[in-house]
Amino acid sequence: MMDDLDDILNDESLFENFETDRTLFSTKRYQGTVRARSKSSSRQRVQTGFDIYQKLFTQVHADIACGKRQIKSIEETSQGNRISRKNPIKQGNFYVDNGIMLYVAKIYDPQTNVEVGQSTDRKYKVHIVYENGTENHVWLLSLISSLYDKTRSGRLVTERLDEISLLGDEVADYHTTGHIYVVQYAGQDTRFLEMNNLYKIGVASNIQKRLANTVNQATYLFAPVRLVQSFEIQNMNAKKVEKYLHDVLADKRVNLTTISPTGKTVEATEWFIVELEEIQIIMTKLIVDLQKE
Repeated sequence: MMDDLDDILNDESLFENFETDRTLFSTKRYQGTVRARSKSSSRQRVQTGFDIYQKLFTQVHADIACGKRQIKSIEETSQGNRISRKNPIKQGNFYVDNGIMLYVAKIYDPQTNVEVGQSTDRKYKVHIVYENGTENHVWLLSLISSLYDKTRSGRLVTERLDEISLLGDEVADYHTTGHIYVVQYAGQDTRFLEMNNLYKIGVASNIQKRLANTVNQATYLFAPVRLVQSFEIQNMNAKKVEKYLHDVLADKRVNLTTISPTGKTVEATEWFIVELEEIQIIMTKLIVDLQKE
């Protein structure tokens, strides 16, 4: 009875034409085996040392948020992202499987426990650590088939672009679509000055130009503001990022009212009472999650 991937994938020509054979990773031929293996190799909570991995995930999220890394579909063959002997699974790589980021902690021969730095060889297993605090030991080809399963939306997290450029490789082209900005009230109304952690969050293609005339705009409470934080948004819709951020912070939104120069009562709705550090954390997570889609 066949009970693991080695028994099924025993054809020596399996990796011939690896670059172009898109049907190679059809998961239909692996589903029974993967289900059988999952009963004995299900994910478990990382018992000790997850704080080390947590720091790695946090750094990767920060790299993605500031444009030093990207999340790309493995199917983007023109970018060389398809897994192959020339582009194997590597120890230290990050991927996204079914919406969860994972880290390849170790690639090893289960018979000898000898580790290798990279491989696509069917004889190896991988120790995977997930950002949700779980881990698993699976066959290398089981990981590959999961990443190519269209229902699981497998993604590749690129290496840091500054490290890639040092090797002489081509750096990806980035297009800035806008900036998310965070400003603080700097007027004379004591009602607003006494509100701790009161910030307005908005989007602009040019922040300096956008904030040049705040004393005449209701959304800024007809007052000067102080820019305290900005985020450059690349290769995604900046207005969509703003909407996501506003939605996440919906329970912290405050509707403020003031009197216009003409004597009318006006309302400003893009102000939030939230700590700046929380905005920074949410922004990083939002950018990462948007790239996972």
